[in-house]
Amino acid sequence: MTNILTIRYLIPVVLVFITSCIPPAQGPPPDPRSFDQPDTDLLDLIESLPYFEDFMYALEKANLTYLMEENGPYTVFAPVQASFSVFRNKYKINHLDEFPEDKLADILLYHFIHGDWTLAEIPPGYHATLLRERTTGNPIDLYVEKNDIFRINGLNTIDEPDLGTVNGYIQSIKSILDIPTVLDQLANNKDFSMIFEILKRGDLDPELMDHFSNIDPVTFLAPTNKAVESFLEAHPDWQTVHDIPSDSLNDILRNHLIIHRNIVLNDIKKDLILTSEYGQEFTVHIDYPEWSVLGASKKLANLTIRDIQAVNGIIHQIDRVLSPESD
Repeated sequence: MTNILTIRYLIPVVLVFITSCIPPAQGPPPDPRSFDQPDTDLLDLIESLPYFEDFMYALEKANLTYLMEENGPYTVFAPVQASFSVFRNKYKINHLDEFPEDKLADILLYHFIHGDWTLAEIPPGYHATLLRERTTGNPIDLYVEKNDIFRINGLNTIDEPDLGTVNGYIQSIKSILDIPTVLDQLANNKDFSMIFEILKRGDLDPELMDHFSNIDPVTFLAPTNKAVESFLEAHPDWQTVHDIPSDSLNDILRNHLIIHRNIVLNDIKKDLILTSEYGQEFTVHIDYPEWSVLGASKKLANLTIRDIQAVNGIIHQIDRVLSPESD
């Protein structure tokens, strides 16, 4: 009986000893992309991941590594290795050393936005990047669309999301973002698809169209799709934008365009008088929180989104077409 009791009490002790000697199961090492690293800064994380090797080299070449150490917080859309192969082919270079440093720096700065955003937290719409327009210093925007798929400037490019660090998040992307022109910004936002379709017509005045592609800045008052639809409804002979005679379109577009100026409306504190390329005079009227475009005798349109910045100009969204006879 004594032996039985002794064995009974010894069994738990032996089991505890045995289990304490068994090493823990060794699974695969954790993927650094699967969790936040609050003690690591953006630069350390980029350096540690092999699929950012070219991105890291580009940052060093452009002297931008300082941004990722003590600055921020930033959300960085970081291109993976394969995107740099496409980049080299696009610019017909064999190595990043062949690409001008100042242009490389501009491209990289366009991949940074302020704030430490997870992908789910980034709000849709326009976001100011660290790249600035050359005449005013206004930040150039990228456009985020969040419907069925997260898109940047119309691209489904997210590779691995939410690599968290102490001074921001890295969102891994599959392609290097192009710095947008005015035409690109219109193309990126589906709410401008009709005005963009107009600008793609091949029968418009070439001198007028040059203003949208030249480096000399322009200010463009861009009507929404709903505004263009309302304009077509008011002209029963025109069923689509392709039915509008080119001469009429040239005049309409000139009436939305101010050349040689990148007018940042958020910088103004009082009403501003503008003259369009067509020659019509408008007043940008401020009645906080509303902004509007006034003609000589009446309100012509509401300014619904201001200061969509591109590399060669700025866009202000309006809710009506400013036809030359509208005032």
